[in-house]
Amino acid sequence: MKPSTHLARVLESGFLLLSVLVLLCPVRASDAQSSASGVVCPDSDVRVIAADARDFHDACTGAKAAIGFFVAQGLQPTESLVLEVTPELPIECGPTAVGCYLEQRKRVFMLSYTDFQTRDTWFNLPIDRDLYRSVAVHEAAHAVATSNFTIPRPTIQAIEYVAYLPTFATMNTSLSARALRALPGKGFASEDRITAIFYLFDPMRFGAESYRHYMKPENGQTFLQSVLAGRALTE
Repeated sequence: MKPSTHLARVLESGFLLLSVLVLLCPVRASDAQSSASGVVCPDSDVRVIAADARDFHDACTGAKAAIGFFVAQGLQPTESLVLEVTPELPIECGPTAVGCYLEQRKRVFMLSYTDFQTRDTWFNLPIDRDLYRSVAVHEAAHAVATSNFTIPRPTIQAIEYVAYLPTFATMNTSLSARALRALPGKGFASEDRITAIFYLFDPMRFGAESYRHYMKPENGQTFLQSVLAGRALTE
């Protein structure tokens, strides 16, 4: 057999083998598109982009919990929510963030659990999966709240007050009790104590004190509605 003939037959055999493999394991365009645009969480309009199955589940659970909290307040997200789990956050989120909502992109971002673990603690508690779901709650809450503020530029304390409420409210009883013990306080005594300076200097304690303030009988849903309507926390 001439070398050229032998080479032609080898190439032909390789082509046939490749064709069989393609037929057995076809790459569907829909699969690639699904990976890039995320997967819709069960029983929701939330779409999550995540490489890890457990991260996907926790992100879905947290986002749906945030939506459920606001639905109970008579509020609804006005658009589908997209949450992207990533090993590195966009630079706009800031160097210490574990997640963020970027309104201009209409997307929530949060670290993967592996990268979240490098922070060691959150709310002064050791990192675990329950806390990780609370990250998803908090960031999804920002997206839902943005759709429900009736003023164009709410203050940072208003934005964070609203997002921290479902963060604590949707924790299991044991976790919320531990988080509040780790950040002791009595809740903001009055509206004028809920300030941007307090949040910027101690965001975790701000969250705990906001939740305690909300849980006082004279505040609750009435105060939350006032914040969203621009009647409270405006300065």
